[in-house]
Amino acid sequence: MKKQFVFILGLLISTAAIAQQPDTLNIDTVPYHSPKKASLLSLAVPGLGQVYNKKYWKVPLVYALIGTPLYFALSEAKLYNEFKDAFIAESLNEPHKYTDIYSANQLNSILENHRKNRDLFFVLTAAAYAMNILDAAVDAHLYTFDVSDDLSGVIKPSFQFDQSINRMIPSMTVSIKFAKKTHRTAF
Repeated sequence: MKKQFVFILGLLISTAAIAQQPDTLNIDTVPYHSPKKASLLSLAVPGLGQVYNKKYWKVPLVYALIGTPLYFALSEAKLYNEFKDAFIAESLNEPHKYTDIYSANQLNSILENHRKNRDLFFVLTAAAYAMNILDAAVDAHLYTFDVSDDLSGVIKPSFQFDQSINRMIPSMTVSIKFAKKTHRTAF
């Protein structure tokens, strides 16, 4: 009995192994796209990782997102230095650009506001630079991801009736479709 069981089990396993089809996707044919290389390129020169990922349209956005807060940071730094010099001159009772316009307390308040704004804009510039690197890395990871019309999903709110508490309970319905959309023509 034991020998017959082993024979039948071996026959089933070998039949299943023969019936399997080889994978149609050959790993060697999928081009490797390095997220590390994309990140390092974006770290060296902003936008270069996006060029490596062949997302050329993102390069102007990268420079706009980094350049805008950098422009305001440099502008605020210039104003900060200007008011700092005026505050120092005011404290030494020397004439300056804002003599008889602002008092020492007002100059100090304006100085602190420009310092806070300058620091904030430098932080925003660093965050935009980091987002540039992160975008290049994520885009490189998803470089071979299929984004065709074959994939679609719908999330709809719905209600379920719970008999134990005799009430309707809010819920979500998630529908995922993997089929291609067919377009009908009038003729």
